[in-house]
Amino acid sequence: MANSIHYRESSSIRRSATIWNTTPAREAELTSLVTLAGCMLVEQSPDHPADFLLIDLCSETNQPSDHLTEIVRYLETCRSAALVWTDLARLEEAFSAFPPSRCHFLVDSGDAEAMTILVGANGRRAMGALHDRNREVEFGPLHRISDELAEFARTLARIAETDGKLGVSEQPQPFLPAPASGFQSFGEMENTSAVASIDSKLIRSLIKFRRLRDSFFDSELFADPAWDILLDLMAARLEGRNVSVSSLCIAASVPPTTALRWITAMTESGMLLRQQDPADARRVFIILSDEVTAKLNAYFAAADRQNVQIVR
Repeated sequence: MANSIHYRESSSIRRSATIWNTTPAREAELTSLVTLAGCMLVEQSPDHPADFLLIDLCSETNQPSDHLTEIVRYLETCRSAALVWTDLARLEEAFSAFPPSRCHFLVDSGDAEAMTILVGANGRRAMGALHDRNREVEFGPLHRISDELAEFARTLARIAETDGKLGVSEQPQPFLPAPASGFQSFGEMENTSAVASIDSKLIRSLIKFRRLRDSFFDSELFADPAWDILLDLMAARLEGRNVSVSSLCIAASVPPTTALRWITAMTESGMLLRQQDPADARRVFIILSDEVTAKLNAYFAAADRQNVQIVR
């Protein structure tokens, strides 16, 4: 499965957007956002499918009880991508209901990041069209558009590579481009019996010391959400505890919107799995795949064999 947002096919150079039911004030703000991003605003109708559906779950407006179902139906019918503004209180239900591969979740976020997504989509479309027409264009400004999802994909592609065979290299490794067809599945471990004697207390201590660095240095200097996510889920697995999406966002120690992108990409790569809460259909738990659990066990075992002192 591909690890990035899937956009509907369109012959138009300009991307189109429609706004889900919201307050008049918020609709005016989102209309300005769409216009400034260079997108074309279209009416909300299955007969006029839009490339983007803008949904603000934080706006104070009366929504029908089945409005999430209606949104999912629109996304699936029109093959649109959704920009979803939400907060942590509403995140669980939204993440459980909406297809992650079609959504950009903006948690406690303003409109600047949404602008980047909309402008970036139009930029990629424009570059492709202009290239097809063999025109001389200035690509510099378009290439400078931030695409955080692509950065995540390159990093996760490097993580997912199985050719290392647990070898340790002192040389820095460059990012690898994400496979066009998605991440490769994890191969079987050659020696899964070499399990380190670890427990949740050890991992919690490791997490605690990682957070201790933030007391002395800027936390952004050491931002490593993928590793924080893996450690938290490994500790939870050893404790027999379920981890909700909102809890995992906090454990990632990065802004929730960034954490959600990592969680989504790692889930689509097969590293993480979604598990429906049997007691509440509006919530999903995130767990480690068996393959990743084996790799983490092998990592701690390899550290022990090489006499690497892990925080105890």
